Amino acid sequence: MFLFYVDESGSPSSHAEPLREGQTPIFVLAALAFHGNRWRDVDRAYLSLKSRFFSPEIGSRRPEQYEVKGTNLVGPHNRGSRRRHAFVRQVMQLCIDNQAKGFAVIFKKNSLNPVSANSMYTMALQYLAERFNCFLEETAQGFSPGFQNEETLGIIVADSRMNNLDLNVAISHLSFIFGNPIGQRCERLIEAPTFTFSQLSVGLQLTDIFASCIYARFYRRNCRGLPGGVDYSHMAYVDRYVDAIEFNSERVYNGRNVRGYRFIDFSASA
Repeated sequence: MFLFYVDESGSPSSHAEPLREGQTPIFVLAALAFHGNRWRDVDRAYLSLKSRFFSPEIGSRRPEQYEVKGTNLVGPHNRGSRRRHAFVRQVMQLCIDNQAKGFAVIFKKNSLNPVSANSMYTMALQYLAERFNCFLEETAQGFSPGFQNEETLGIIVADSRMNNLDLNVAISHLSFIFGNPIGQRCERLIEAPTFTFSQLSVGLQLTDIFASCIYARFYRRNCRGLPGGVDYSHMAYVDRYVDAIEFNSERVYNGRNVRGYRFIDFSASA
């Protein structure tokens, strides 16, 4: 059994150009896949890492109650924080050491003709579901290095947004799985997405940091010169980790290999 932890970075809401304070030109929905038998080891390893790097912030609280947010780690306002960037490196290496596989859908948004936030989120989740199922199929057939071939299933665990949004996303996902020709082939994904609070899930906390690294990478590569934009050049070091984590299919599907990351440029549309 695999757990696909899903979290977002950036905002799916519309933006202006030049960017106003707090607006984002891209939206990322990212996921990390961990085998279920890794859950306890990953949980304890991340707890130890967090306690070592952020003991002043944690103070007298239990380390489980303190959440290190990815946006704070990678943001330009902390470009000079050696501690935070050392922590990011350790987090990404922890994921690699525990055979995590990375997935992401990245939208560069259109300021003049925006896609609705709900549509963007549900579209991204559908693209992710296709990639999740591809990974599960290859694992079941013995194509995933490091995993024994087995009858493999997966459950999606997402960061809770709000009750009504969570319900709408879950309904849309089930409609895709049972009603869409592509979704109907995703037979290894079971149940509707489960939504939980990130404070309770180390998997989601790791994914939040991973999603922020993906955001910084694609912002740096695709939003240079954007009026009102910010500079993520200090995050170039994450590229080797992001590349190492990305799922890449061993088999060819419809004439091509499937990659874990998909970039969609809505800004180029009329």
